[in-house]
Amino acid sequence: MKLLPPHLLCPSCQGPLRPVVLQCDECNLRVEGHFQRNEFASLGADDLHLLRIFIHTEGRIRDMEAALGLSYPTIKSRLAGLRAKLSPPDLSSRPEPRPEPQPEPGGPPAEAPEPAGGEAPRDVLRQLEEGRIPFDEAIRLIRQSRRRS
Repeated sequence: MKLLPPHLLCPSCQGPLRPVVLQCDECNLRVEGHFQRNEFASLGADDLHLLRIFIHTEGRIRDMEAALGLSYPTIKSRLAGLRAKLSPPDLSSRPEPRPEPQPEPGGPPAEAPEPAGGEAPRDVLRQLEEGRIPFDEAIRLIRQSRRRS
């Protein structure tokens, strides 16, 4: 299998190419569509190597020095550059979590959301996004729905 470079360009217009077909090597099933690449797919070979070494050395820069043959300041600088490449452009554009409803003074206490049960992962993720269930509960429910399938 041929490894594609991360910044593969169209040979005709030099625009960026993106994946549109996925294929299973076992049964040759093909899925076509518009697939979004993750932030790691856009990294160059040097950045990916740095990231692999970082993971292999469990983030110990002193160990990275020996593995890469680079100085501590150089590694720190390259890691800062990598962090900048992987950081989302604007964190403020993400939706704010919705606050929990507060009971009115003197009124009945607010009811806790019904625990999700038997819902599809999509429904569980929607509830998580809306702030109706905590992350740990969402993970538990998704795992539970996978066991039933």
